[in-house]
Amino acid sequence: MVPCKIMLERIITLSSSDYFGIIAHDIKSVLAFLSSYWDGANTLRVASIVLMLIAVALFLLLIISLYVKSIIAFFKSESKKNADTEEDGFEYTDYSDYAEEENQTEETAEQNEERELERELANELKLTKENNDFIFENESEKTDIKELPKENETPKEEKPLEKENKNAKNNMIDLDWKKGKKIDQIDDNTQLDPALLKYQQTKKSLNDLVALIIDMIGRGVDELKIAQTIMFRNQGENSEDDILQTITAIKDFIALAVSGKFKKVKAEKNLPDEGEALYHLAEGDASLALALIEAVMDENIEIASAMPVGERRDKIFMETSCYSSTFGSLAALSDVSLATGSFELAVELAPQNLIAWGRLADMYHLLENNQKAIWAYNKVLDMADEELSPQLVANARKILSQYYYAQGNSLQAAKFFTLSKQYYDSIGINRRLDKKEIEIIELIESRQKTDLEGTIAKILANYDARQLSYA
Repeated sequence: MVPCKIMLERIITLSSSDYFGIIAHDIKSVLAFLSSYWDGANTLRVASIVLMLIAVALFLLLIISLYVKSIIAFFKSESKKNADTEEDGFEYTDYSDYAEEENQTEETAEQNEERELERELANELKLTKENNDFIFENESEKTDIKELPKENETPKEEKPLEKENKNAKNNMIDLDWKKGKKIDQIDDNTQLDPALLKYQQTKKSLNDLVALIIDMIGRGVDELKIAQTIMFRNQGENSEDDILQTITAIKDFIALAVSGKFKKVKAEKNLPDEGEALYHLAEGDASLALALIEAVMDENIEIASAMPVGERRDKIFMETSCYSSTFGSLAALSDVSLATGSFELAVELAPQNLIAWGRLADMYHLLENNQKAIWAYNKVLDMADEELSPQLVANARKILSQYYYAQGNSLQAAKFFTLSKQYYDSIGINRRLDKKEIEIIELIESRQKTDLEGTIAKILANYDARQLSYA
């Protein structure tokens, strides 16, 4: 305790000169240490430190120079951009946006394709309501109505030159080449309608074209060529499926007649002869043909109803369902309601009859029963195999595309329409007839009435005609 007290008293009693002496002594000691260190360092260590400092300085200088250059380049580009904008009068385009546009290219392409399909569908729906452009139209005879002079108005005196020109015009004979007679003088200010310079023909209903179908069947013409011809003469009044199913129904009736299916019933019920029924059918009256088919249907239903449930009974019902489908297609020529009932019976007798389902949907569509039509068409798509029944599938898709389009589902409508169009294009039913084909059809129609009885007799005498259908 005593030594500590003595040391404390000594520290307190130190003067300021003592303090400075101590500090000076310490500084000298540090300088002596550093001097000894530098004196003892070798040359290599000093050189490495110097080089490192130089490298750091150069690196900093490089960074500063690059930064300054980038700033200068930026100001130059901005000034050039402003100068170009003022000179051309256009806004500056930021090319960095092009990357985003390229990323949207695929989506834009798909949207454009959808819009294109929608436009094509809309045009097709419009064409179904109007006459096809490629088909010749019938133009009613037009006469020019001359303006009568007003009362108390004196005619202007004509100059000699005008009289001479007028007489020269009156001496020219103008003929209407369509009718082979002289037409009224056309005034100088009258503009000719381009439609008058185009050959045109009348549109015929499907019922009026039955005779042409029978004539072409008698000549052994292929069914698709017959359908193409009827489409040409019908001018789009009926759908492709209406025409194809009507041709099939006529061939079915001929096959039933040739195979002798009507012999028994016509004797029992005093029904007309098959030839007479076919002749009336060609004239647009299907009643006799329907009476024969109905008699066979009644007989089959009576026989099947007395049988126990089994394969044979189902077979008779399926056969009767086919008869009912033929009945419906022929009845549809003049009575859609009667045809609808017949197809409903066909579906009831054989629910697996796809043709009956497709035609039933067509009848609902014609009767504007949209809910039932959509249901029946979807039934066809659910049951049908596209490879086995492409015609039924194509027709269902075509009509459903119209419903989807009306509901605003343009994507599904365009898809169905495209698939349907591809099928009809593949069979060529909508292909235009060439000039030679038109001349042949006109020749056949000109001799149709005269040759009809002989054509029907030839058809019914052809035993191979029974192979035309299910009969």
